[in-house]
Amino acid sequence: MLIDVPHTRLLLQRGQTSRLPRAHAAHLCSAEGTLWITLDHDVRDVVLEPGQCFIVPNDAGVTISALSARAVLDLRPAEGQP
Repeated sequence: MLIDVPHTRLLLQRGQTSRLPRAHAAHLCSAEGTLWITLDHDVRDVVLEPGQCFIVPNDAGVTISALSARAVLDLRPAEGQP
């Protein structure tokens, strides 16, 4: 899937995942529900509760999963990125 817009919102149901193959500087926020963020080649995982955000620090691929019954991911470039 190619997403090429400045701001995207994805709805994920519990257990559903979405993959961002190159997410450098992407600004990921939970608008609703709990999201589990896994970065390729990184031992840490990130869990976002509603209102929390995370900026992807490198060009790794990212897998996003919904941990709650329904979760909404806000995805946009980090500040200063096109």
